[in-house]
Amino acid sequence: MAAFQLSVHVRLGDERHVTAAGQQALSSIDGDGDHKRLAVIYADIAQAQLQIGDIPTGITYARRALDAAWRTESTWGLHYLGNVEKALASQRDPAACELLGDLISTRRALGSSPA
Repeated sequence: MAAFQLSVHVRLGDERHVTAAGQQALSSIDGDGDHKRLAVIYADIAQAQLQIGDIPTGITYARRALDAAWRTESTWGLHYLGNVEKALASQRDPAACELLGDLISTRRALGSSPA
């Protein structure tokens, strides 16, 4: 339920609640052991941070999402990173460009269709 709340806050652009909802969602994962969902939660947090203009934090969470998706072979997590890819495509920051390349390479390696 916590992950769903986070997704709702992200999609509504409710910046004030994203951080708290993100931490709650991450805490809920620790208890249930479903580590594939980590990629989705990190991707939601990354998307929210990029939307509010916090590029470094967005990149940090997107990297965590990518790492979690890679480790768990979660194509679902990679799908959620599609929105992050779109946000990164307009960035000129070298770290954002590098991450965008890594996202594309990982999707190809795991055989997931583009989001």
